[in-house]
Amino acid sequence: MIITRVPDGLRVITQTAHQAQCRRIMSAWGNSGFARPLPWEPVVAAAGVHDEGWREWEKHPRVDGEGNPQGFTEIPPAGHCGIHARSAAAARRVGPRVGLLVGMHVTGLTMGRLGLDGPMPALGGRDDAIRALVRDEAGHARAARAECGEGPNLASWAWAAYRLLQAVDVLGLYLTWTGLIPGSTWTLPRVPRCEGDEAGADLRVCPAGETACAVAPWPFGPDAVPAPVECRIIDDRPYVDDADLGAALDAARVVQMPMEVVAA
Repeated sequence: MIITRVPDGLRVITQTAHQAQCRRIMSAWGNSGFARPLPWEPVVAAAGVHDEGWREWEKHPRVDGEGNPQGFTEIPPAGHCGIHARSAAAARRVGPRVGLLVGMHVTGLTMGRLGLDGPMPALGGRDDAIRALVRDEAGHARAARAECGEGPNLASWAWAAYRLLQAVDVLGLYLTWTGLIPGSTWTLPRVPRCEGDEAGADLRVCPAGETACAVAPWPFGPDAVPAPVECRIIDDRPYVDDADLGAALDAARVVQMPMEVVAA
């Protein structure tokens, strides 16, 4: 869950609502300056399933030792591994390219986003669960590449598509988590303008009102991209236990926040 303190309580957005928002944003990607890697459909599908492993966890949300609802950042990295593995498995059921991209995504979440956040950390000495996730996803990636059978062309497509998935994932988090609320400026690094664009472009993201952000340079087709997302508001208080939190979430009304991405 993505949890943000707002004036009327705690705003809770599920990871599955976040991935639905990411799919909407990704669907609008592409213009004369930012070409879509082809095939394009698996990239959009990957955006829409990259956090699918959270769906089961979010049926039974948890509190920490002080009664605070656990957001995704409150769970230790090793505790995410089973969730990430379920996300990748769900993606593989959609298709090999979708599985390849989401497998890269979940591996990157524990490995410095595969170099986008600087040098990748060494795998040795990491938690057993993290090493197992990386090892297993490497095996699934080999199987997906063998099934697609495109060699260097597939590698070029996958690296460009993976970086687009990272950009849209972070853009969604900017809108729903810690970007708009404090009014900060974020950078989406090394966003590819086409396949083979290794350096990419750094996109600047800043607020454009209470429910919108502005992006430059502009990578989308339309002049503005609607990015609504479902959320709930619950009381900002300690919860007795997991059941107390679950009851509060069940009782809260689901509302659609009319968010938007616009050109800077």
